[in-house]
Amino acid sequence: MRTYKQLALIPLGFASIMYGDLLFRDGHRVLDQVFFIGGWVVAISGIPALNRYLKANHLREGVLKIFLILFIVGSFAVPGPIASLVKVLDGTARPVNYRQAALSLALIYIALTILSRIAEPKDHVLERLASRIQRAAVFRALANVTGIFAMMAFLGARLVAAHPVPLISTSLTLVVAAAVVTHKTFARARKLCTQIHTDTQTLLRDLDELEQARNRSTTSTAKPWIRRLRGERQAGSGHADEQTAALRAWDAVKLGLSTPVDTGYRRIGLPFLPDEVVAEIEAKVQAAVHDGSAGPARADLQAIQRACSGCLDVLA
Repeated sequence: MRTYKQLALIPLGFASIMYGDLLFRDGHRVLDQVFFIGGWVVAISGIPALNRYLKANHLREGVLKIFLILFIVGSFAVPGPIASLVKVLDGTARPVNYRQAALSLALIYIALTILSRIAEPKDHVLERLASRIQRAAVFRALANVTGIFAMMAFLGARLVAAHPVPLISTSLTLVVAAAVVTHKTFARARKLCTQIHTDTQTLLRDLDELEQARNRSTTSTAKPWIRRLRGERQAGSGHADEQTAALRAWDAVKLGLSTPVDTGYRRIGLPFLPDEVVAEIEAKVQAAVHDGSAGPARADLQAIQRACSGCLDVLA
């Protein structure tokens, strides 16, 4: 509990720094220095607790890198829109404030679209899979919302002085569009998780049937001509039907694992799993199908199912 309390010093410190930046833009130089320097002192005081927090779990360091990169971008881009929103609420906003907000929001949109994918941890991917799915959907939703709000701010700079009434109706339309796009983003993630969970379950059952068929062949004690009459295969012979079914099930799973979670545009979307991880799982499945152990493949497939279990929605 003491560690978590000390961790709170870091966001409090950076919040003070950002507030000092807002004061600096408004011309309060002395007060700006107090909040700026004080914020750094408070933030640095929480660093020892942060080190203890990261060492307690090997997955936390990769997640910290994501939020650190996004926070650096946000510290430069967020104060502008906040200051403009305050002026809009006060009724003192001018076209230049809308232009500054549009530029900052556009920067956030680009950062969330590009940096969130670059900063995604590359280690322990299956252990991070559940949080990877959530981050992909959340960051895409935030990117879409900030992009729509950037367009709204741009239109505000053009219309607020001469055409305020069309600006209000247009802004309401864009707000509805942001809500619809956000809903579709999370619905896509749920639908993909449901499909992958279903396909993975089919593959696991096919692997079980293949293993059972092999066990029947190796444990049969009847004479060869009796086994032929019963329709059983000889020990060591292939199980073509079961192998084909397992490979077809894997093809469906592989297609889902290579699909982006957040958007249909692969160049800017985050795939469900990286290509190299999919290739590793495919090698394990191929080994399980061709007279190898199914244990490693089954472990990875069950990990994928566990990650998807929190997002199941057959009606998505």
